[in-house]
Amino acid sequence: MPLPLASLNFSPTLLCFVLYLAATIAIGLWAARRGRDDQEDYFLGGRKLSAIAMALSAVSSGRSAWLVVGASAAAWTSGLSALWLFPGYIIAEAWMFVGLGPRLREKSLECDAITIPEVLARAPLGRNFVRGHSALPVQAVAGLITIAFLIAYVSAQLTAGAKTLEFALAVDGPTWGLAITAGIVLLYTLLGGYRAVVLTDVVQAVLMLFGLVVLPVFAMAQIGGFGALQDRLHAIDPSLLSLWRGALPFFGGFAIGLGSLGQPHILVRHMSLENPEDARKALWMGTGWNVVMAGGALLMGLVGRALYPALEDLAGNDAEGVFVTLAADLSAHYAFEGALGILVAALFAAVMSTCDSQLLVVASSALRDLAGKREDSHAGGRWKGRVAVAVSLVAAVALHLGDLPQVLVFVLLAWSALGAAFGPALILALYDPRSNSRGVFSAMLIGVVGISVTHFYWLPEGEHISWQLAVVFAVALGVGWLLRERLPRELR
Repeated sequence: MPLPLASLNFSPTLLCFVLYLAATIAIGLWAARRGRDDQEDYFLGGRKLSAIAMALSAVSSGRSAWLVVGASAAAWTSGLSALWLFPGYIIAEAWMFVGLGPRLREKSLECDAITIPEVLARAPLGRNFVRGHSALPVQAVAGLITIAFLIAYVSAQLTAGAKTLEFALAVDGPTWGLAITAGIVLLYTLLGGYRAVVLTDVVQAVLMLFGLVVLPVFAMAQIGGFGALQDRLHAIDPSLLSLWRGALPFFGGFAIGLGSLGQPHILVRHMSLENPEDARKALWMGTGWNVVMAGGALLMGLVGRALYPALEDLAGNDAEGVFVTLAADLSAHYAFEGALGILVAALFAAVMSTCDSQLLVVASSALRDLAGKREDSHAGGRWKGRVAVAVSLVAAVALHLGDLPQVLVFVLLAWSALGAAFGPALILALYDPRSNSRGVFSAMLIGVVGISVTHFYWLPEGEHISWQLAVVFAVALGVGWLLRERLPRELR
């Protein structure tokens, strides 16, 4: 079998990409020298994140390749109406910066928790918690949900990274692409843990901005500006310039934002902020970054449709090939030779910024939550975390090698299931002073079961979960609220 890079020409394109990979490893080495030998440091960076690091890391880890590849493909297909994909998560994550996030940080410190399942098990103030235990396995079940859905999510990110290398850099086959992707993520995550992941997220956020904003703006300038773009889109299909394509896509886009409230790899960023007074700074930086990247993805798809109006014009005859097609074309004709390497690094960064964050969450949950026991966050060494990371990555790679046809579709299922399971449960645990383990546990189960049943047994073929998430979310929240502790008669 040929070596993975045997057929590559070591051009400026490859050099720029290799420099990006070398930088991520260097960050891991730097972070490894500054960490303590405990689980809180390895999985939460010792709760020492600055506002800008937390904001950029939360945003970049939440977006993944779906923004660069999926959202731009939606804009290529549907035109301006793809705009409604973005407001839901932007609004939800803005509230997380100044609402849910600060409460989560405070409660996690109070409970000595470093995972979301630990918070859900320890935060409710009902009678079960007062007695020091619960008859319900809240932490263990929440940990199982986290691991099951995020492993599939990690596997899909590895798949996207492998395809990126195979297509853009001519790596020999998807297996070598997978090996390179997994190896790089494993190396810097093992070395530096949470600090390395956050610092690389900041670098990757800048690269994503370059790919999502500089590239489409430059391409639009080449076709004559915004007016020329409108004219071309109108000539292809006037409906591409319409914002409205029905009520369900409109409400569905906002409903998907509810999923942000239950994503463990985003939520732990808020738990790691050093100074709670910096939450408002993080709000402006994170929300601004979200808006800019969303606008870039929308513009990417619109410009791509104007330049490549037929699927046959795109890489792989697929709308999701609009980014790599545009990057390769403009790099070859208008930019310096190594520009494609930077743009490929931007797409790879979108993959890795989510993959590494999710991998660390899976590892922390496997190490601390499955037994459902109360652990000291300072107990154990970094080596336990590293072993858990390695095992989690092996599981994700094994799922990829199983060649399951539903893995990529499972990404949306994972986002929705985690959002419906943990979003309502966290709202109850953090905002309702009479919440208890019974209500939290019920909300969690209703969320994950409701989304799974909806996905596998109710949705018509080809339709994805969107507005249904809002329905399941509301039902889970309502049931959890009805099961809260009742006040004694004398206090009513």
